[in-house]
Amino acid sequence: MSAWETLTPLLVYIQANLDKDLGLAALGKRANLSPAHLQRVFKAEIGESPKAYATRLRVERAAFCLLAHESTVARLAADCGFQSPETFIRAFRRRFGKTPSEYRSAVRAQVAASHEHRESLGGRRFEISKTRLTNLRPMHLAFRRHVGPYEDVPESIFDELERWATRRRLRGPRIWMGIGHDVPSATPPEKLRFDAALVVAGPFDTNGLIGYQLLPGGTHAVTTHAGPYETLGAAYARIFPRLAAFKDYLPLGLPAVEVYHAARINVRFALNHTDLCLPMRRKSVA
Repeated sequence: MSAWETLTPLLVYIQANLDKDLGLAALGKRANLSPAHLQRVFKAEIGESPKAYATRLRVERAAFCLLAHESTVARLAADCGFQSPETFIRAFRRRFGKTPSEYRSAVRAQVAASHEHRESLGGRRFEISKTRLTNLRPMHLAFRRHVGPYEDVPESIFDELERWATRRRLRGPRIWMGIGHDVPSATPPEKLRFDAALVVAGPFDTNGLIGYQLLPGGTHAVTTHAGPYETLGAAYARIFPRLAAFKDYLPLGLPAVEVYHAARINVRFALNHTDLCLPMRRKSVA
């Protein structure tokens, strides 16, 4: 089994359990590797130690939450797996050079200015529907990961999934999805994670670069985008401000799930229909 095959289930586990114990001993036990061996393999394949990787994901998730809603620093620290607000603030300052409060103020101002600039340019090349709340069912996914700028995701990774599904003789119409795990404003472009995904009937034994994950489903804010795939980023920028209208919910925002209305992904088509699904959480009753 290759290092990537060994690490893929662990990467899926980390991204879904940032509030859990992700220490080297716990991760080594889950991967059935000694802590020292896991440290070496992880650093060689991912470019970061397991601790640095988990801390970065936690801080970057918190950075998005700071922009999306008004959770307190203490609540964000707990939700993102930090043992105390002080530990969270130190990690956040190391990553962004600002306290969480300073970051929230500065980046919200930048986002507002950028939105005004885009609106002044006009000439829209896409349309989006109204945003509605929908409950997505849990789904089993086969996926192929791309790490790097979202705009550089190659069409070929969807073709790899199609060949994999054909070899396995998977029946029925294909349901293609894309999963963005990071926000470009918080994560360096070279570390952005995108999964090209195909809905499958259930878990399977992984091999090669095709991995398995369970999309948990739940309440999502869903907007349909019509236009070229290259305009999806601009569509998200218009959708995020709408989420404040759902007063009883907090926008979690990640992972962003894209459901493609297509039998095959073709980036050259100018008119594609895509459901953009952003996870939401009902506010707790005081």
